[in-house]
Amino acid sequence: MTARVSVVVPTRDRLEKLQRALSGVDRQHFRDFEVIVVDDGSVDATVPWLRMQCPGVRVLAMETPGGAARARNRALELARGELVAFLDDDDVWQPAYLEAQVEHLDAHSTATLSYTDHVETDASGHSLRPDTHPLLTYPNLLIRLLAESFIHTLSVVVCRRQAFDRFGRFDESLHIVHDLDWYSRVLAGGGDFVYLPLPLVARGVPGGLVKAHRKWFREERTAHARTFAADPADGRHERMVRAYRALFFARVGLTERDLGFGLSRLAEALLESPYWTIRIATLRLLRRRCFDHRVVR
Repeated sequence: MTARVSVVVPTRDRLEKLQRALSGVDRQHFRDFEVIVVDDGSVDATVPWLRMQCPGVRVLAMETPGGAARARNRALELARGELVAFLDDDDVWQPAYLEAQVEHLDAHSTATLSYTDHVETDASGHSLRPDTHPLLTYPNLLIRLLAESFIHTLSVVVCRRQAFDRFGRFDESLHIVHDLDWYSRVLAGGGDFVYLPLPLVARGVPGGLVKAHRKWFREERTAHARTFAADPADGRHERMVRAYRALFFARVGLTERDLGFGLSRLAEALLESPYWTIRIATLRLLRRRCFDHRVVR
């Protein structure tokens, strides 16, 4: 019998974290799922462990690393479920996650995907619930996505498998923002997102994105340019989006002590739009004073 949900887990050389992630899958209240783990060229004991300890898991072992987008695309070729749930190997689902997501999509039959809230857990075990409320008022969800990138990890996303037939698969030339690029194509193509405001995922931080912030910035600019070129109407908001993201990367660069990059992004934001730069920076400062991060105990 075909499972209702296909759980897709890409991994590479992080066996201990993968074990925690799969343990969270095993604890799910909802049981009608299959698990597909794509090993992206690991050189540790990941594949032997999976084949010995997880006989119910479908394992696809790639000989050479090709990135998360390729791994996820290969898993989609094997997926048999009506729904696809993505899980990064350093994230963990709460036991109610799949049950809540499936019920949410069943209640919103025209929605392409459902996404939840999450908490961020650092190496010392401290957990914070990030503020993902919109900072500005946006004309549509696509512009909000481009400005705020409010879905922080694919681990909070469950989507209909047919969406990949309609909107295409992940762009394998994008190693970091292939998820953002895919969300943008879905929204631009008429797809619909529904939000489940429950923190049902523990996301492991810090991730590799911060250390690769220059590449992240370049890839994001490529994805944004592609989106704006496809719809001139959305292009009217490009300066605001570019100022917002330049400010974001300025903060990342300065935090990582990459002063040249951080200061260049700050200057770029001001050149794009002094109005939006000052407004966004002011609102962000006020938001941090009033809200900042909510500690999860």
